[in-house]
Amino acid sequence: MNFYKTTNPKDYSLHFYKEIGLSCSSHSDFEQIWNNPQIGSIHVCGSLDNIQCGTGDYQIPTDIMSEFDYTSSFLHFGIIYEGITYSIVHKKLEPLSHPSAFLSLEQSEGGIICWKRGQHFRGIEVSINVDYLNNHLLPFLGYSKDALDFINPNVRYSHISDELKDILSRIEFLINHNRMTLALQKALCLEFIAYLADKKITCISDIPSNTSDRYVHLGSRKIKLTDADVNKIILAHEQIKKEPGSFVTIYELSQALDISEQKLKVGFTKLYQQTIWNYANNLRMNQAVKLLQNTTLSISDISSTIGYQSSSAFTRMFKNWCGLTPGQFRTQTISDE
Repeated sequence: MNFYKTTNPKDYSLHFYKEIGLSCSSHSDFEQIWNNPQIGSIHVCGSLDNIQCGTGDYQIPTDIMSEFDYTSSFLHFGIIYEGITYSIVHKKLEPLSHPSAFLSLEQSEGGIICWKRGQHFRGIEVSINVDYLNNHLLPFLGYSKDALDFINPNVRYSHISDELKDILSRIEFLINHNRMTLALQKALCLEFIAYLADKKITCISDIPSNTSDRYVHLGSRKIKLTDADVNKIILAHEQIKKEPGSFVTIYELSQALDISEQKLKVGFTKLYQQTIWNYANNLRMNQAVKLLQNTTLSISDISSTIGYQSSSAFTRMFKNWCGLTPGQFRTQTISDE
């Protein structure tokens, strides 16, 4: 297991990028892009002295343990689509974060974080320095420094409003399309804080994600998810990711994992911000693209390989997904070469 220790937040991130094998391919005062074709990439904008936002899509090549020995305070929020980080609590490895939207007011004086080899991470996250938040952003919006005191320190809230998720999606889009600027970053974070501080709008659930039970809503119904339920939903995600072609029905998957079909569907959507069917279908379509580009398999064989019982159903789904039939896509790919 690789181990490193840092004494400030900036070094913590830089050491992590290097530990997983990323190199900085683009650097400016505002923006950094770290990548490795075999590992993935991390795209960061801004500074931890005020606002930093970033997206990541990468795989952990080896077990990593990081000890951070410094005092820090950030308003931290984002969406983790894939990946679990761990911390050492009372000499035991405990999950620190799991795939979900999240918000936390992190006030830390050190700790140990771990990442497991082979895990794939993908997500968007934003960190706002609390001093900058209190002394600049809240006063700019006309709020006092205690406007966000309802957020409990060091509690991770995984149920945030659609308005906040929409702002995160816009931040993610701008970063991934190389269109983020200092002004846009500040404007979007001001919008996020304005929603959060407005007492008339409920933006985060009063049930944090690190309690023994979590709640999700289906219409007016409130459904409880235990830690065991969440672990089964995460396992469902991993099983579909490993073998998307073998996924048949949500009912069969729920029976295999001993969780109700309703909990699995609603919980999966809340954790991963997409339905089970959309997730499985995207994996299948991406697998189909690789087979169309890199093999001479017939459309019928590709259809069977990725789990469709008929080539006509596969063709309809593929066209809905990318606007071309599989045959048209293969022809266009060949002509582009």
